[in-house]
Amino acid sequence: MNEREFFDYLRKKTEEIFKTTSIYKTHPDKNWNYAICDTTIKKGKPIIFGLNWGGNDIDAQSEYPKDDKSRNWNFISHSNNFFQEYLKISDISEVNYSNLCFFRSPKVHLMKDGKDWELAIDLFNEYVHYIKPSLTVMLGKTGIPKLNSNKSLTDLNRIEEKDKRKRVFGYKGKLFGKYSFACVPHPQVRISTETRENIWRKVFGN
Repeated sequence: MNEREFFDYLRKKTEEIFKTTSIYKTHPDKNWNYAICDTTIKKGKPIIFGLNWGGNDIDAQSEYPKDDKSRNWNFISHSNNFFQEYLKISDISEVNYSNLCFFRSPKVHLMKDGKDWELAIDLFNEYVHYIKPSLTVMLGKTGIPKLNSNKSLTDLNRIEEKDKRKRVFGYKGKLFGKYSFACVPHPQVRISTETRENIWRKVFGN
């Protein structure tokens, strides 16, 4: 199937599975819903992904996304220079952007059921395997325990930097047994530019 057909297939499957989740059954009056991706699907290109879609009272994604280079991706604007230097992209619309969990919730802690995460990661696995990305990059380390819980990460190496009084981590390894995986601090986390630069250089430097 082509990219648009795959999107339609995965969207319908996500809708069916979402209705079986604890987060849906616990909050039936909430219009939280789900989304698949925020860019068109590009086979072989890197996937950049966060943890899950935020927001409240947002309808489910129903249409295949469009790429718009004029769009202002505010949440990653602080990392644009790193994307250019280490990923060789000038705009996120040049790659695939999604989230580890397609299910939407205003706060990620509202997804308490481990089974929901298993279902979510299985859906993301299908997305990744269809694309066969040259690289996968997770923004923020919160998803590391979720991926580790079902052994989705292998050959994982942790990189640590000190930022004033706290420790900051990056990771690299393999996702789903075959795809190059990197994890860097979320663009919105408050750390010094020097610490962020050190993490990116150590994760991607080789």
